Amino acid sequence: MEKNVQIVVVGEDEGLPMEFEAALQGITSRHCVTTYATDYRRAGELSVNRQPHLICVDMDSDFNGLKQFAQEIHQMHPETIVAAMYRPGQIDSESSVVIEAIRSNVHDFLRHPLSSTELRQLLDRLESPCSAKPSVLGEIVSFMGNKGGVGKSTLAVNVASLLASSHPGRVLLIDASVQFGVCTVMLDITSSTSLIDAVREKGRLDETMLRQLTIGHQSGLHVLAAPSDAVEGAEVDGESMYRILNLARRAFDYVIIDTFPILDNIALSVLDLSDLVYLVMQGTAPNVIATSKLLPILQNLGIPKEKQRLVLNQNYPSFTGNLSPSDIEERLLRQFDHVFPYEKKLIAAANSGEPYSLGRSHRFGFLRSLQHLCSEIEGLTTLGEGELCKSPSDSSFQQVTELVGGWWRG
Repeated sequence: MEKNVQIVVVGEDEGLPMEFEAALQGITSRHCVTTYATDYRRAGELSVNRQPHLICVDMDSDFNGLKQFAQEIHQMHPETIVAAMYRPGQIDSESSVVIEAIRSNVHDFLRHPLSSTELRQLLDRLESPCSAKPSVLGEIVSFMGNKGGVGKSTLAVNVASLLASSHPGRVLLIDASVQFGVCTVMLDITSSTSLIDAVREKGRLDETMLRQLTIGHQSGLHVLAAPSDAVEGAEVDGESMYRILNLARRAFDYVIIDTFPILDNIALSVLDLSDLVYLVMQGTAPNVIATSKLLPILQNLGIPKEKQRLVLNQNYPSFTGNLSPSDIEERLLRQFDHVFPYEKKLIAAANSGEPYSLGRSHRFGFLRSLQHLCSEIEGLTTLGEGELCKSPSDSSFQQVTELVGGWWRG
């Protein structure tokens, strides 16, 4: 399953973002999430939080700064590729610069003005096969909706609990509804720590500390609770979520995220890193219309249809005039991936703080649909067919050879 390509671009030139975006316009085969930094300090912060696949650095007179930065990135994230962007004359006139750059873990080169062709070729080289086994990362799965009350939190909690019963200690539920999170209430647990603690400790946060900030549940589930105070929730931002989620997928096999129904920076960070996005909706006419508007927005945000899962949650009794799943599918021009029938016992389960998915041997109705969804998550491959292989390839050095006119072969 193809993932978004995370790119950090470093350079002081005010025209660099426009030049880079223009080059990206000619690349339609993949979605690139690009952030910009004017100096190495800011680029280092972005790299810690986002763990990019590619960092493109504009070469300037401070070549020693570039070498040191590339070496530091290699130490922190050896899987990240660093490419230097140069202007005519910067490399051809001093071939020794190429050798020094390569020895400092600069893996590739791009010429100004940047072209879509060269940038596409660089991305293609990143996807070439490699023999080294990549780090095993857990799967990130998010549940979102375009309004409250559709059952998004109910599904997130029950999915996470059911997965944890089969994978105790390996599932993390993050309540990213930072102002009105209810996951701990639905699990009848109280936590003295929350997402806000992870944000405040992001400078020294690692996998071990992240686990310590979670609260355990009897199902074997770990929970990172939402902030207890809505005002504190304002401290959570997109960069912090990037940092937390990248650490979470290294510490857990499955990371389930309950989101707030608004497309802010936090939600966009979650969507960028999600392997699957479950869009939960009700079968009411207003919700159907709103969903028809949301689906193309997700596509434009770089969440392709292959990563989306459309979920109909019938969390109310059937009534005369109720829209059928086929009626809704016809309106959306899209089939449902999962349909959850009405189950009145869910309300009692939520009130008691006991997930409905636990302690039940039968598997029909709501539970059968839940099991199918969990099986889909368990079936995700650790390394998708289109995922980046981030080790430098021989073709990188072939391009360097072309740049310096065959000097490298000597």
